[in-house]
Amino acid sequence: MISVGDFSESRLTVTEKDTAESWGSGTLPVLATPRMILLIEQTACDVLRGKLPEGDTSVGTLVDVAHVSASPVGSEVVCRTEVVEVDRARIRFRVTVTDSSGDVGTGYHERFVVHSDKFMAKANSKLQ
Repeated sequence: MISVGDFSESRLTVTEKDTAESWGSGTLPVLATPRMILLIEQTACDVLRGKLPEGDTSVGTLVDVAHVSASPVGSEVVCRTEVVEVDRARIRFRVTVTDSSGDVGTGYHERFVVHSDKFMAKANSKLQ
């Protein structure tokens, strides 16, 4: 069961492969925004691990996060996602990403619980 207050934390030490320069989202050797978003989604998925019925999964549907500070190569960032609302299949997370100097990213992320088979059948129907 998923409950308000459930949370997960993960850590990432920024390497060259995590940079805006590497991801193509900029030219500087700092944590790329899309890499930060991936970390957020992975951490939110960790909250849900083992809490969904068999055959179900979650899909990301909203990311509303401000990337407010740069984290250079070698810095460690900590991502925390906490469930702040559960509305049937919609799960809303408060998101914070910090480094040793403070906030790096803040905002919200939403995921929907879906039936894997039905979801993929609908997605695959676009190929017909």
